[in-house]
Amino acid sequence: MAENVVSKNQEILITIKRIGINGEGIGYYKKLAVFVPFAIPTEEVVVRITDVYEKYATAKLVRVKKPAESRIKPLCPHYELCGGCQLQHIDYSSHGDLKRSIVMEAFDRYFDKKLNPKLFYNTITMDTPWHYRNKAKLPVRFDGEKLVTGLYSFDSNKLVYINQCDVEKEDIREAVKKICAYLTKHQVIAYSPKSKEGVLRHIVVRSSTHTKEIQVTLILYKKDIRTIKIAKDLINIDNIVSVYYTVNDDLDSIETFGENVELIIGKDTITEKLGDYEFQLLPTAFFQLNLEQTNKLYAQIAKFANLKGYENVVDGYCGVGTIGLTLSKGAKEVRGVDSNKQAIVNAIGNAQRNFVENARFYSGNMLVNLVKWSKEGWIPDVIVVDPPRLGMELKLIHYLQEHPAKKLIYVSCNPATLAKNCNHLQRVYNITKIQPLDMFPQTSAVETVVLLERR
Repeated sequence: MAENVVSKNQEILITIKRIGINGEGIGYYKKLAVFVPFAIPTEEVVVRITDVYEKYATAKLVRVKKPAESRIKPLCPHYELCGGCQLQHIDYSSHGDLKRSIVMEAFDRYFDKKLNPKLFYNTITMDTPWHYRNKAKLPVRFDGEKLVTGLYSFDSNKLVYINQCDVEKEDIREAVKKICAYLTKHQVIAYSPKSKEGVLRHIVVRSSTHTKEIQVTLILYKKDIRTIKIAKDLINIDNIVSVYYTVNDDLDSIETFGENVELIIGKDTITEKLGDYEFQLLPTAFFQLNLEQTNKLYAQIAKFANLKGYENVVDGYCGVGTIGLTLSKGAKEVRGVDSNKQAIVNAIGNAQRNFVENARFYSGNMLVNLVKWSKEGWIPDVIVVDPPRLGMELKLIHYLQEHPAKKLIYVSCNPATLAKNCNHLQRVYNITKIQPLDMFPQTSAVETVVLLERR
């Protein structure tokens, strides 16, 4: 069908009607959806078709004939090249409405019933939407003179070298520059995807707002004693308190860390603070990337939970226990569960560090633990889940349908899987509140908290 409407390299004029889940503008040409990166709803644009599929086409923006009032000049010189941000060309005052619409459209598409628009609250935005990201995973290359880091261009494996990033914390970028300069001086060899030679693949840097500590992990293609010895002196760079390495020789691996992450020098962990609680973070520990917005997110979860002190609470996919410990002060008992054993070790330590006695953490599958606890007579009143982007497993959803808690609070960074999972759950739960939150300003990503209450 689409081939009969447009052809590749054809230029057409369209009006952008809405924003897509990846931040692209979506317009229609003879009823065919056309996806255009860097186009904004309400704009009239001339585009060149890049690919034609059965039900839609993609296009490149050629020129803006009628710009939206919200169109601005991007702050970052690498914007449109590196793929890290998708919305810098839009004034931030409009981002909240755009991200709310992304969530609404996901539910409109994947949720069988029509939801009342009043259920969708206004997006919680950020006061200063720059320099918030507290962790960076950066591929490394040799540019002919020195080691450099970059980000992959959108939807490709092309690496764009960058020397500044306006969404990273400034101390991370300064540390990366000094790390690259030191490793270049000592002739550490970057891995080359073309020649399949070299050692250093990625540099991972995490920064604590609370303590100003910086944790560095070098991801190597193979174990190289010389590189590891050289890396010891990275501890002398300002604020770096721990240096790790890991080996990952799987070039198709989505996860950058290898099976084992080894401390080279310094402290095992760095310390971060959320609300009243301190958290010890290992390199592999999941921790939200935006501290300011995470505090707002957890306040929203606590508001939805509305705990009275007698409730049993489950913190599903708990990571290092941040949500569970935050809710512990209002609950009778909190039980966190995660399949990552190291995260649970971290969570148990964090409970002890913060003198929280009513929170316990368990390693393993969430469904297996829920069944076990039920047989022991421990029934949750409130369940909070914050699953990976793929959403909850179907078996877990079926269990929650058969054994519904009074409240299920679903936290998600993927509106599509969120809406699909909620659609399965609607048989026994009513959706009563949907709260979008801008966890990653300047990007198309949107965090959402949904309150589902047992019918």
